Amino acid sequence: MISGTGYKLLVHPDQDPDNLIRRGNGLGVKGRGSDHQADVLGELLWIPAFTFPLRLFVEAKFRDGKVGIDIVSNAVGVLLDINQRNLIERDVGKFPRYYRYEYALFSTSGFSPRAIDMATTHQISLIDLSGDEFSDLRLEITRSAEALTTWLDEQYNLQRAEFIRRGRFASALRNILREELRTWPVSVPQPQERNVPIDLLSHAIKVAGKYRELFVAMADGPFMLLLKERKPGEFINYANRRRRHAVRIHWSERINQGRTWTITPSENGEAYALTFRLPDRIAEWIFARPDLSRRRALQIKETYLSDITVYRHVEGEDYLYRLEYDRYSLAKGWAP
Repeated sequence: MISGTGYKLLVHPDQDPDNLIRRGNGLGVKGRGSDHQADVLGELLWIPAFTFPLRLFVEAKFRDGKVGIDIVSNAVGVLLDINQRNLIERDVGKFPRYYRYEYALFSTSGFSPRAIDMATTHQISLIDLSGDEFSDLRLEITRSAEALTTWLDEQYNLQRAEFIRRGRFASALRNILREELRTWPVSVPQPQERNVPIDLLSHAIKVAGKYRELFVAMADGPFMLLLKERKPGEFINYANRRRRHAVRIHWSERINQGRTWTITPSENGEAYALTFRLPDRIAEWIFARPDLSRRRALQIKETYLSDITVYRHVEGEDYLYRLEYDRYSLAKGWAP
């Protein structure tokens, strides 16, 4: 999904020796006061006007409870330290390379209200995978983790297994997944260490493959949207012929208590359907007053969702789609 939004994966210090290092069981980024490990680090393939080249930290959390403010606070601190690094002082005699670092947090259990507020304030992107539409992905991750834990305990004593889980094993596992999902950079030699039984991951990798074409959409506000197709390929087939088109946005209180919304094209409502989970803060505001929920939902559409941009990078080509909310959809008989 990240590569589909135009980011190339950074996996080795050789890709940028001035800014990247090997740290612990993965890649690290040099900061002003300290160095910081990155679970996943991407670099945008194109440079937006009036900014530095963009790099993105990606951190994923799979836990029982909602991700709290402590995780977001750490992300804020990492960005502050790295973005303030002065390369001229550290690398004397070499002209510096500047980057602007951003942060995205994925969670399979959602985020606490305080975490959401702090992330919004500091422009940390939050991706909530706790909805029913991702239940099969969460189930397979759980099964694979349990199978790998059992395998480790069978191969080593418990103390040794814990060490390997936190060290080389985690790094090898991450690299194998990147190879299987075809996100490993072609310019970087593949690691030789493959001490992970790939058969334990095969079904999870297959399920994860279904989510390769999730679309990241930027709305006219502080929230990003994760769009999922009803049927693979139908959105692209339509949007490639109409890079800019009007859409209807509708929802029902019977579906996920109104939290799951659907986007369809105004011209042909059957051509495609994209669903997304409403950001928690917006959902709370809309449904806090049942008597005002439809009016508030319409207000959100006309402000935050009036112009939705979807960027896609595939096979070296860049695609930009603009979905413009059809304000006249109510007159056409569509529910708000």
